Amino acid sequence: MQNVRVDRDKYIGGSDIPIIMGISQFKTRFDLLLEKAGLKENTFDGNEYTEYGNVMESKIRDYVNKQLGKSFVEGKHIDGDIRCHTDGEDYTTILEIKTTSQIHNTVDEYKVYLVQLLFYMEHTNRQAGILAVYDRPEDFNKEFDENRLQLFTIRIENYKELLEQINKAVEQFRIDLEKAKENPFITEEDLLPVDLTEIANKVVLIENKLAEYKAIEEESKKVKAQLKKAMEDYGKKTWETPNGTKITLVEDTPDKEIEVEYYDEKRFIDENAELHEAYHNKLAEYKETRKEIKKGKSGYVKITLPKEDK
Repeated sequence: MQNVRVDRDKYIGGSDIPIIMGISQFKTRFDLLLEKAGLKENTFDGNEYTEYGNVMESKIRDYVNKQLGKSFVEGKHIDGDIRCHTDGEDYTTILEIKTTSQIHNTVDEYKVYLVQLLFYMEHTNRQAGILAVYDRPEDFNKEFDENRLQLFTIRIENYKELLEQINKAVEQFRIDLEKAKENPFITEEDLLPVDLTEIANKVVLIENKLAEYKAIEEESKKVKAQLKKAMEDYGKKTWETPNGTKITLVEDTPDKEIEVEYYDEKRFIDENAELHEAYHNKLAEYKETRKEIKKGKSGYVKITLPKEDK
């Protein structure tokens, strides 16, 4: 297993792509960078999930071959720093097999798997791909059940934008990897673009000032409440300080009962069911549809300041 890890650290492989793109829940991009640069050891030897995937892979591939009339076999390709170890391939198509408990309805919802499949398709010059997703049972039953298998077929020309994102991410990873090899004490912040770092620092400075202003505002409310009570206790309605600041007590106004008109719609419906139904039936005759643009939500930058030690 150690030799496998050392071999993987030499190359950028398909399983690295979700991590490089920052969409993996298992490892961060910076941790992978340190591992590839030899600055951090990859101690992961596998677990029950990866072991189950290894056991089921050949069973799933055999089923796909039989079902689709294919002859997929595992493939291994190395080109420079790129390593593609496919679960299955023929002359036109790449097969990617995954076992998981997180099941979705569409192939695009499996983006973490899709980017790996597209990476293999591009670097092996295949135009078609099949993603085989197997719903892993809770008891890890190793008996293959065709009802638990999803098959998605894709064409590479339909994912040009995503492929561009993948290639840009890989190229930036190569650049950052060289930086990490040159500087063993590198931090994640060192890898940020200079202009991005400068803007981020300005934002953090402003956010800290806003936090201070909020604290001052809360203190102001507290002191004003104390001043109001003191003025009420001493019967002082107004006075002027030596520097000309005028302080005026605006007294509380008592609650009072007022009448508000409203229509009891529930009572009307209960007492006039036929009239209410006739109204809605008549209203339905005037029902029309039109297409409108539903505005999307604008993205934003969320700033979370560090908590102060108490």
